[in-house]
Amino acid sequence: WRLEAGWPDWPGGLGNPTPQPPPIPASSTAAAAPALDLLSPADAARALGVSEADVLASITAGDLKAKKIGTAFRITRAALEEFLK
Repeated sequence: WRLEAGWPDWPGGLGNPTPQPPPIPASSTAAAAPALDLLSPADAARALGVSEADVLASITAGDLKAKKIGTAFRITRAALEEFLK
């Protein structure tokens, strides 16, 4: 038995593949949302020359703006610069 013309040899046998949506052009995704420079508390501590505990204390006190994603805090570069003013 042989494959008919036009039928690709899909893994797992013959058949139609699961339809996939067309790819999104890179130019439209880059324009939609600018990339944020996110820092971990450890990264922010290195940038500030302090301990990670000091950074976490500033976040807890509300002095340094941060967002909790899952179980980890993330700090934008802009928030770090604002904290230094």
